[in-house]
This record gives sequence, structure tokens and C-alpha cells, in this order.
Amino acid sequence: MADHLTEEEQIESLKAWWGENGVKTLVSIVLIVGGYFGYQSWDQNKQLQAEIASSIWQNSMDIVSSQAPGENFSPEQQTTINNDTDQLKNDHAGTGYAHFGAMLKAKIAVENDDLATAAAELQWSLDNDPEPATEMIVRLRLARVEAALGNVELALEMVQGIDFGTHKSAYEEAKGDFYLLLDNTEAAYTAYDAAIASNESSDPIVGNILELKIGQVLPAATPDATIGDDQ
Repeated sequence: MADHLTEEEQIESLKAWWGENGVKTLVSIVLIVGGYFGYQSWDQNKQLQAEIASSIWQNSMDIVSSQAPGENFSPEQQTTINNDTDQLKNDHAGTGYAHFGAMLKAKIAVENDDLATAAAELQWSLDNDPEPATEMIVRLRLARVEAALGNVELALEMVQGIDFGTHKSAYEEAKGDFYLLLDNTEAAYTAYDAAIASNESSDPIVGNILELKIGQVLPAATPDATIGDDQ
């Protein structure tokens, strides 16, 4: 299967997936983790750093909020977001906002076919102790970027042997996609089947996509045995 997908096709597939699982998921993570931040008892300096980081991140979120569905960021908007992210990573790496910025910068990099930058941003997040809720999203996105870069075995390793939690369906779907790239249709079928079984999304499109994917790897039916000879 991998031999039949050009690099351009794999990038376009990643863009489509990211479009379906991009900003909306990121905003959800911000709300979950942001709420966690709000209930922590921090000393005055940490609280001040968090407030500064929040203000920088809000600047990027204002840009995101102004975008129409499916619209790409302008070069000026990209520059602003990238600069905000770099400031968060350099000066406020201990806050969750730095991780949110890295995810957003990675999204922009994917839109620009710059998968190396996307991988670097997501790897930065994994290497800098993200909250568990953030880590699950970052790990899945990095795995998909690595697969699009041609590192399918590495991508598969990244989604194996961990507690998926509420992300089980998304991780199983990714495993199915990676197995399919490796021409292992039997393993792909098992993964897609698990993704369907664990799917809790209320969006019917999610279920339809999974059904389409498993339909590509259905095991061949066993032919009926011939009974008797023709008379």
C-alpha cells in the first residue's frame, strides 16, 4: 500500500485528517487543561507567569477564532502565531500554553507541507512534560506526521502499548492506517474493528469513515465447498 501512495498523497491525507481533528480538538484540550490550571495553588511568581503566557496564547486564539471553517491562515497570521509560540516555548515552557502553541504551529506547518517543522514542534511538546490530556493528542499527531514522512514503523511504535483512555478509537484507527501502509491488511482489519467498537463520537461522519476503511480490508470470504459432481 505504501508503495502506491505518493509523498504528495500522504501529505494531503494528513492535511485532511488534521482538518477534521485540528482546532476543535485543540480548543477542547485548552478548556480541560486550562480548567486544571485554574484550580492549582501556585505561588505569586508562577501565577504571574501563567497570566503572561495566557495573554500571549489568547493573541493566537483570537486569530484562530477569526478564521472561517476550512480557511488557511494568512502569512501575516502565521508569522504572529509562530512568534507567539516561540515566545511561549522560550519564556514560559513550564505552562500548558507553550504546548498548545506547539500544536498550533505544527498545524500551520502541515498546511504548508513542512512536515519536518511539524514533527519538531510536536516532539518538543512530548519532551517537555505535557499534561496527560495534552500528551495523548500530541503523540497521535506526531505519529501521523511521522507516517506521512515515511517513518511508518516508528509511527506504529508510537501508538502501541499505551493506555489510550478516551482516545482509544482514534488510536486504533491510526494503527489501522499504519498497518495498511505496511500492507498488513489483517492487522489493519483488527485495528479498524477495535476503532469501530470503541467509537463514542456523536458525529456520524466519524463512524462512516471507519466503516469505509474497514471495508477496504475485509477478509476474503471462504468459498463454499463444491458438493458432488455435475451430473
